[in-house]
Amino acid sequence: MTNREVAEILAGVGARLQILDANRFRIIAFQNAAESIRNLAQDINQVDVAGKLLEIPGVGKGIADAIHELLSHGHYTEFDALYDQVPEGVVQMMAVPDMGPKKAKRLWEELGIDSVEALQAAAAAGSLRDLKGFGAKSEEKILKGIELLAKRSDTRTSIGVARPLAEAIVARLQEVVPAGTIERIEIAGSLRRWKETIGDVDILCVSHDPATVMEAFRTLPQVADVAGSGETKTSVILGNGLQVDLRVVERKHWGAALQYFTGSKEHNVEMRELALKQGWSLNEYGLTATGSGGAPEGEQRFFEEEADLYAFLGLAWVPPELRENRGEIQAARKDALPALITVADIRGELHGHTTWSDGTASVQEMGEAARTRGYAYWNVSDHSVGLGVVQGVDGERLRRQRAEIDAYNRWCQEQGYAFRLLQGSEVEILADGTLGLPDEVLATLDVVVASIHSAQRQDRETITARCLKAVYNPHVDILGHPTGRLIGSRPPTEIDVERVLQACAETRTAVEINASPERLDLNDVYARRAVELGCQIAINCDAHSVEGLVVLPYGVHMARRGWLTAASVLNTYPIDEMLALLKDGSGGAGAQ
Repeated sequence: MTNREVAEILAGVGARLQILDANRFRIIAFQNAAESIRNLAQDINQVDVAGKLLEIPGVGKGIADAIHELLSHGHYTEFDALYDQVPEGVVQMMAVPDMGPKKAKRLWEELGIDSVEALQAAAAAGSLRDLKGFGAKSEEKILKGIELLAKRSDTRTSIGVARPLAEAIVARLQEVVPAGTIERIEIAGSLRRWKETIGDVDILCVSHDPATVMEAFRTLPQVADVAGSGETKTSVILGNGLQVDLRVVERKHWGAALQYFTGSKEHNVEMRELALKQGWSLNEYGLTATGSGGAPEGEQRFFEEEADLYAFLGLAWVPPELRENRGEIQAARKDALPALITVADIRGELHGHTTWSDGTASVQEMGEAARTRGYAYWNVSDHSVGLGVVQGVDGERLRRQRAEIDAYNRWCQEQGYAFRLLQGSEVEILADGTLGLPDEVLATLDVVVASIHSAQRQDRETITARCLKAVYNPHVDILGHPTGRLIGSRPPTEIDVERVLQACAETRTAVEINASPERLDLNDVYARRAVELGCQIAINCDAHSVEGLVVLPYGVHMARRGWLTAASVLNTYPIDEMLALLKDGSGGAGAQ
């Protein structure tokens, strides 16, 4: 079984326990274990063989024993019984907006509804309104929710699509409402955590005139349909099917609301548990004393700032990117959270293209774009020969390109600019692991990025061996977009990432976080694992145009999600220090 398959089984167990109204701590345990395994960098089978299942966050002895049985025999008796007891269709009903486990259970047990399709038919026929707590409005709401669910399907929206849309909506709202109407406004949810894909968009604001804000929101040109609207919350559907929810809250509730609606669910569960232990009930409005602590029952505390809420509970403020219940609350309690990398820490980039291969801008144009962004260096790394879809740059053309780069660098020096273009190559890792350029040519380059673009459906052992052969080449400095995924359109290769990262650490080969929102490769989980193993990371836009340089924040925030500091990222260092950190410590013949 794969990590994802095990995680899905555990999540299915947790969902069924919810429907059966089991002990909430048991439900949380399965949910947390599923999330940890879903985000586990190592192969769960190898972890089991090594006897280290209990080292996975959220996995206790009972769940570890169950996982071992799953991996050994393909099933676990207790889980089989739960899956037999609660149909999959009932679990799927919980995905309908505003449904939840209690409603799903009642509809199943009292009306025999055991699928989303059956639920839709019953609501359309008016068969739900005789059930206590349900009525015509409930049926209408359920039908609307099923319609929204169908629009979402199983797809999530890439952050590269969702974030610009959300930012445009926020900017437009601030533009069209009277000045001062919106006191504060911020994107929340998984977009604020910079997840690579999102289900819908959450926007939170403070305003003394919610009605005006809601009216402006409903009539934005991007809105195709209004799913629901009230005094303080409106849900709309954009033309591409993406749902956007806007909530207006009071200023005194801002801190708690922003924390609550940022998530993740798993992080918030831990926050609520921590609050309860201290005698407080936490929700989106603030804290209410339970009477079990020092404060009298019913006493309330409100927070205008998130940081004040965290501090009240004895925690350092947790950056949104870390809120995934991966140890951040424990670290915040000890004031041991890392000083995460920022966009301002990046001093240059080591992977980008020009018109020498498939770029749209010349060497000089890309150099000027990088220099005017404040970079100190930029690596010209056009595709090598061996990639059939573009014109590759061979040894002879690289010599001609070097002359162009040298001329630009002389001009920068004459102008007194502290900027330098480096010459490299994105050399193709061919199907047998050889490279698209010979070693004697690679030895003349400053920074060599090696990447796989073809034969990506090779089996696990073949493609891993192919990649390892490139990593062990003494001239390869960076492994580019290692898993080869394209978010939403192409799954990652079967490469054994753990073995490859271990080899990169051993050989001092840096590993790339490709900042293109289509790639974001490595992802956060593997990036964190890479640093744990001792790898250096390079964050690059892989720009093929001047405009391509603007995606850097996506890569930096992916690194932040992986708990990375500036010290772990190769291109946060000044040029001489960066070159010294490369595999051979020299940066190639042209670096001198």
